[in-house]
Amino acid sequence: MDIHLKNLFTRFQDQFGSGPGLGPSSGTCLLNIEGISPAFIRSVFSASAAFYRTDPWKRLWPSHLFAIRIGKDSDWSLKKQLYPIAHFVGGEGGDLGIHMFKSELDAQKTTGLRETNRVPNVEILRVVFTPQSLIFPSNKRMIHSLSLESSAVDQYPIVDVARFSSGGELRFRNPTSEEVRYVYAFLKAIALVHLLLQVGNNGLQRRGRLVSFEPFIETVDAQETSISSQGARVLP
Repeated sequence: MDIHLKNLFTRFQDQFGSGPGLGPSSGTCLLNIEGISPAFIRSVFSASAAFYRTDPWKRLWPSHLFAIRIGKDSDWSLKKQLYPIAHFVGGEGGDLGIHMFKSELDAQKTTGLRETNRVPNVEILRVVFTPQSLIFPSNKRMIHSLSLESSAVDQYPIVDVARFSSGGELRFRNPTSEEVRYVYAFLKAIALVHLLLQVGNNGLQRRGRLVSFEPFIETVDAQETSISSQGARVLP
């Protein structure tokens, strides 16, 4: 009986996740986005795999909000950073991934102690690493037809935008082509940037505590765009 319950609980966790993750998306696929070529999708998957191998989840948790600047504001259609705040989810349980937010306020309102708060109309640009068994058929076909790189054994990145409706219902949409380019640039930059962060003299790296990092400037060439990461830091 105990073994049966353990297996059942494991399957439940695999399907629905735990902690601040929002689980697998529904009905999104990069191949359905106008302006995104198969070659660029391969680049996104390769960047995701390189990022995954740096394993930021050992060092940074959902309570640590990370600010990074991708290029210049004028590089983006809205003349500002699209999703300048991020955190890493899954290190304490649930789906491994990244949540990106349009503002620090959105991130603070949405980030709960143990789960994501259902704040209406806040959009979260996500990269979620998902086992193939939980990936929707359209994404499975894309992975196989394009021979896309896995991030780990049986783990593939799914890119989507999650949003809670006014009634608390969770909805997903495809990112725009610009948002996908932002994700690619973010992955290329963050894979290097988070490794370079050095805890300051007064920094206490403990869960739930503000971690103070030494300031630095680092430029990363991401091929599609030049990425300037200035003053990357963990925010209170």
